Amino acid sequence: MTFQPKFTITTTIATNLMDIQAANILVEQLPLPAYILQDLKRESLLETVILSTKIEGNLLDEKRKRVAITRARTSEEQEVHNLWKAFEFLEKCESRKLPVTEELIKKLHATIQVILSGRRPKLSEYRIIQNKVGEKGSGKIVYLPPEPQDVVGLMEDLVAWVNDLDNANMPSPLKAGIFLYQFLTIHPYLDGNGRTGRALATYILRMAGLGLKGLFVLERYYDRNLKGYYDNLQMGLHHNYYFGRNEADLTPWLEFFIVGLAEVYQEAAEIVKIKSAEFTAIEPKALRELDVYQKPVFAQLVFKYEQLTTTDLRRLTGLADRTVREKVKKWIENGFLIPADPKAQRIRAVKLAPKYQKLADEISIEPDRYRYLLK
Repeated sequence: MTFQPKFTITTTIATNLMDIQAANILVEQLPLPAYILQDLKRESLLETVILSTKIEGNLLDEKRKRVAITRARTSEEQEVHNLWKAFEFLEKCESRKLPVTEELIKKLHATIQVILSGRRPKLSEYRIIQNKVGEKGSGKIVYLPPEPQDVVGLMEDLVAWVNDLDNANMPSPLKAGIFLYQFLTIHPYLDGNGRTGRALATYILRMAGLGLKGLFVLERYYDRNLKGYYDNLQMGLHHNYYFGRNEADLTPWLEFFIVGLAEVYQEAAEIVKIKSAEFTAIEPKALRELDVYQKPVFAQLVFKYEQLTTTDLRRLTGLADRTVREKVKKWIENGFLIPADPKAQRIRAVKLAPKYQKLADEISIEPDRYRYLLK
C-alpha cells in the first residue's frame, strides 16, 4: 500500500472534530419517535440528492427533482433518480456492515451513472481514456487527473488505506475527508465522480457510527460555499496531477471539510433538539419526570419484560452493583418500581409500580409512538 496522506491536525480541525462528536452525541441521546425521525431522514436524503446534483450542474428545479425521485424520463431526471437509488443501495450495504471495497464502489457508480439506452452494467469499470475537469463556460482545464494506466493501482491503494487496521483509530471525519479528496483526485470515472465520492464519504461516516441517523446534509455546506469547495480541492496546486497534487499536504482541504461537517452536524442537531422538545412537551407528565436511568428501565418493562433483575439493571444503566441497589431502593420509595417478589428478604428483581404500570398499559395502545424509548 503506497497511499500515505500528508496532513496536520490543526487547532481548527481538532475543535471542529469535538463539535462533530458533541452534535452526534446530542442526536443519539435526544428522544425522537420513529415516525418523526423517518420524516426528517427522508427530507435530509431528498436535500442531499437535490443539492448533490445541483453541484454537478443539474438545472432542474427542486419541484421537478422531487418528482424525478420516483419517475425519470430525461437524462437530468435520471441523474436525480439514480442518485436516490444509489443511497438506497448504500442503506442496504450499511445494514450488512459492508466495508468500502472496489466492488462496492463499482456497484455504486453503476447505479449513479446516467445511461440513456442499453443495458446497465452491474459494475462500472474504471476509465480507460484520459479525462479532464474543465471550467464551466470557458472550457479552460482546471484539473488533469492521473493517466488511465495509473487509475487501477491508485484505487487499489485508496481502498487498502481506508480499510487498513493501522488507521482504525483515525477519527472517521478525517478518514472520510481524506477518502473524498483522493477519490476526486484519482477521478476514476469519466462522469459521476463527485456524486460517487460524496456518497462514499457519507457512507464512511455512517459506518463509523457518525451518521447522525441520516439527518445531516454535507452538500448543504458545499452549496453555500461552492467556490470554496473547488478552491480547497485545488489548494492552489498545478492543474496536472503529476505536478504536485499526487503528494500534496491535505491540511487546507481537511480544514474546509471538517469545518463544513461540523456546521451541518450542528444544524441537524439543532433541528433534532427542537423536534424532540416539541414532542416531549406533549409526553405524559409521568414519563417526562423520569431521569436518564429510569427511561431505559421503563422502556424494557413496557416493551420487552415483565420484570428485571439487578443484573439486568446493571447492564442497562452501566452502573456498579452497589449504585444500582441504591437506585432501586430510591425508585421503590418514589413509587417507580416494586419488588417482583414482595415477600423476598432481598430484592433480586423488580417490576413497575401501579402508577407506571398504568402508563405502560396506555402506551401499549399505540406502541409505535413511544418505541423511541428503546434507543
